[in-house]
Amino acid sequence: MKKIRFSGIRKAFKGRGFAAALVLSISAVGISSYFAYNGAVSRLSQGDEPDFTQDAAAAENPQTGVPRDEQTLAPIQPVLEPVETTNDPDSEEANRFIRPETPKIMPLAGEIINPFSNGELVKSNTLGVWRTHDAVDIAAPLGSEVRAMQKGTVSEVYSNAMWGICVTIDHGDGVSSVYMGLDKNVKVTEGNAVEAGDVIALVGNTAEAEIADPPHLHFAVKKGDAWVDPIAYIEDRLQE
Repeated sequence: MKKIRFSGIRKAFKGRGFAAALVLSISAVGISSYFAYNGAVSRLSQGDEPDFTQDAAAAENPQTGVPRDEQTLAPIQPVLEPVETTNDPDSEEANRFIRPETPKIMPLAGEIINPFSNGELVKSNTLGVWRTHDAVDIAAPLGSEVRAMQKGTVSEVYSNAMWGICVTIDHGDGVSSVYMGLDKNVKVTEGNAVEAGDVIALVGNTAEAEIADPPHLHFAVKKGDAWVDPIAYIEDRLQE
């Protein structure tokens, strides 16, 4: 680099005191900056690039010997509030889609020869008297399979003087079904759990109260303390 001589400049400002010294200092700084800039441009033009790796390392961990904080925050767990339940009939109706009722079926296929009389008096073909008919009589050949109307538990297997061999199934919620006039070859015992459609007995001719009628199943449903129409119950047509 060319050597700069300041002797001439000093002579020019000799004797001018502080102002001359200030001008001289500013001129020297400017000239030095000029040559420093030219040197940097020359290095870049020759392919020399600055090294920033040390600066990046310093920014990553400015304090030497201090470990980086790798701690992660635990996820926030949502707080679920309990949902209050009510006895609102609309809510109960909506819940039927969540907790559907168990399926219900007819205990066998056949013609209804004597329907549920719903409290009306009808004349018995066997006894010759007028009385209510609290069940439906479903005609079927002897030995036809009789199936459980709905899921439940067998509560009774017994013999009645008028209705012959009988099976009662408790379906819960105060509902029970009774199958009468069965064959002696009963397929279940008291305490058995059954599903809708399970075979529980066979059609027989043991019901003396209706012995004059063709072979059939005397099928009744009780809800609470009242006999109800079995077909309306199975088809969900009962009037509450």
